[in-house]
Amino acid sequence: MKRSLKWCLLLAAIGSTGCQAVYTDIRHVDGNRYIITRNKSGPFTKAHGTVLDCQANGDAMTCTEISDL
Repeated sequence: MKRSLKWCLLLAAIGSTGCQAVYTDIRHVDGNRYIITRNKSGPFTKAHGTVLDCQANGDAMTCTEISDL
């Protein structure tokens, strides 16, 4: 019983981590335009990177994915 409870807790802990994202670089291009790079990894997936082209609109940013590495 204790062993199965430990496995359930371990799987719940791994599953609750979700997909972790780290923004590694933000470059100002011109005006309100920025290029952002992001690395993502999950508990059962490989790490991969994404390049985003973003426009700043007041307090919000609208981003379009340029490349998924």
